[in-house]
Amino acid sequence: MKVYRKDNQLLDIIRQSPELVETIRVCSEIKLPNYYLAGGAITQCIWNYLSERPLLENVKDLDVVYFEPKTHSSSENNYAVIASQRVSHHLPIDIKNQANIHTWYERKFGQRITPYECVEVGIDSWLPAFAVGVRYHKRTMNVYAPFGLEDMFNMIVRPNKRAMSKTNYDLMCDGYSKRWPQLEVIGWDDI
Repeated sequence: MKVYRKDNQLLDIIRQSPELVETIRVCSEIKLPNYYLAGGAITQCIWNYLSERPLLENVKDLDVVYFEPKTHSSSENNYAVIASQRVSHHLPIDIKNQANIHTWYERKFGQRITPYECVEVGIDSWLPAFAVGVRYHKRTMNVYAPFGLEDMFNMIVRPNKRAMSKTNYDLMCDGYSKRWPQLEVIGWDDI
């Protein structure tokens, strides 16, 4: 099955990055609830692999998302501090509780969103190439990819209009295209 092979290929590439593996392991060890190492950290690592670059080149931070209802944003900071102290690498770890995203999303991105009921619903709102999360479950790395892995492996960026404006999409795509000129960007109005 095609997706199964892509899952294996994704995990094989991730295993080549000690920083990613260590971050996933530490998140499991500190019992970060319902977490994933996700988004840009995964996608950009794959794009670097496909571009024959160092795996973490142009990766600004490691995005970790989790879901813990009824907690304050200070919990995010506590988890980030603990995780950063436990890893041996020096990449920033950006930890976000998807249960709280709706409280600040409109201020940052200009679009109102409804509260998410689980971490996966948050990931479902991302650009398809970035809607990929990896975590340990019972000592095995598991992948969550609601749109599959084809866009990521084919270096295609397409909009997901659920939680993003055209302006933000265009800005993000400009930045990605500068770092990975071979990307195929699907226009906002082409979907």
